[in-house]
Amino acid sequence: MKKLLDKYQLDKADILYLLAMTAIGLAIRGILRVVTTVDWTTYWDPWIADLKEMGFAYLATDRYDYAPSFVYILWVISKLPINPMTAYKAVHIVLDFVAAGVMGRIVCKVTGSKCKGIITYGLMLIIPTIWADSALWAQCDIIFMLFVLLCFYELFEERPGQAMFFYGLAFAFKLQSLFIFPFLVILWVNKRIRIQHFLWIPGLYFLSIIPAWIAGRPLIELINIYMAQGAQDVWSLSIKWANIYQIIGNQYFLLEYAEAGTWLILGILMCVMFAMAQKRYRITNEFIVQMALFFAILTPYFLPHMHERYGCLADILAVLYAMMNWKRFYIPLVQILMSFTCYMAYLSHLGDQEPTIYYGVWALAELALLIAVGLDVWRFMTNPENQLPLSETSLFEAFAVRTEDAREGRQ
Repeated sequence: MKKLLDKYQLDKADILYLLAMTAIGLAIRGILRVVTTVDWTTYWDPWIADLKEMGFAYLATDRYDYAPSFVYILWVISKLPINPMTAYKAVHIVLDFVAAGVMGRIVCKVTGSKCKGIITYGLMLIIPTIWADSALWAQCDIIFMLFVLLCFYELFEERPGQAMFFYGLAFAFKLQSLFIFPFLVILWVNKRIRIQHFLWIPGLYFLSIIPAWIAGRPLIELINIYMAQGAQDVWSLSIKWANIYQIIGNQYFLLEYAEAGTWLILGILMCVMFAMAQKRYRITNEFIVQMALFFAILTPYFLPHMHERYGCLADILAVLYAMMNWKRFYIPLVQILMSFTCYMAYLSHLGDQEPTIYYGVWALAELALLIAVGLDVWRFMTNPENQLPLSETSLFEAFAVRTEDAREGRQ
C-alpha cells in the first residue's frame, strides 16, 4: 500500500477525499439501485428471463435489438444466482467507478496536475447523468463511454493503434460512439492515426457478432442491427432531446425532416471536416478534446430521432474540457444541467408535458455551447502560434502540393 501511495504521491488529504467521494458515489447509487423503470420492465428483465429459459439459443432470435455484445452480458447475468436487476445495476455501477478512475488518470496526465485528476475522479461519481443512467435508469451507456475514455487515454499516450482498438470496442456496444467519429478522421488527416487503424471498428464488430451468428441468427440481421435501431422511435423528430427540432417543431414533416435532417448533418460534417483539413496546426491533447466535444454536441443536435440520453458522451467530454481549461467551467454546468433535465422529463413520466424550462430554451442553450466550443476550435486552428511549417502539413495538403509540383514539372 505504501508503494502504491508513493507511486501516485498521495497524501492524507488526497486519500480522505478519494474515500469520501467513493463513499458518496456508492451511497447515491445504493439508494437508486431499487428503482424499477419502464426500460427495465419492458426490455432488460424480459430479455434476461428469456435467456434463463432458452440459454444461448436466445441469441438466434430477433427478440433483441441491441448489439450482441450487450446481450452477452445479459446472458452472463441470467446465470447468476442473485436478483437480475441487482446484478445488472452492479455491473454498470462498477464501470462508473472504473470510468471515474480513467477520467482522473487522463486529467492528471494531460494537465500535469495530480490535484485536478483527483478532483475529476470525484466529479465523475456525482455527475447526475452518470449515476442516473446506470443506477437509476438501468441503462448501459457507461460501457461504450468507458471504452471511449480509454481511447482518449491511449491517444494521449501516443498509441493510436490501441486507441482505435478501444474505439472499436465502443462501437461494438453502441452506435452513438459514431457521434465523435469525425475527430478521428481529422487525426488521420494530420497523420496522428493510420488508415489501417480504422479496421478495428468493423473488425471488432464482426468478431462480436460471431457467437450470435453461430447460435443461429442470420448474419445480415446482425450486421444491420444498428440500421434497424435507426428505424425505431420515428414518432418524433426529437425524443426529449434538446436539439434543433425542439426549436422548429418536432411533430411536423416527420418523414421529410427525418430524411432531410440525416443528409443535412452529413453535409455539415463534411463541410466542417473539409475546412479543418485545409489548415496546418499542432495537434495537442486539449485540441483533441475540443474537437471531440464539438462533434459530440454537433451531431445529435441535427440528427433526427435523438433520445434524451444521447448527450451523455458530451457530458463527460465537457468535464474533461473544463478540467483542461478552467475558463470553460460553465460548459459542463450548462451541458449536464440541460442533459439531466431531458433525463428527468422521461424518468418522471411527464409524457407529453414539457419540463419546467421549455425544451426550446435548452435547445438554444445547447446551440450556444456548440458555437462556443466551435469558436474555440477555430481560434486554435487559426492561431499563428499553432501553425505548422509545410513539412508538417496534413495528408490532404501534402498531396495537393505534390500534385501541383507534378503539374509544374510537366509544363
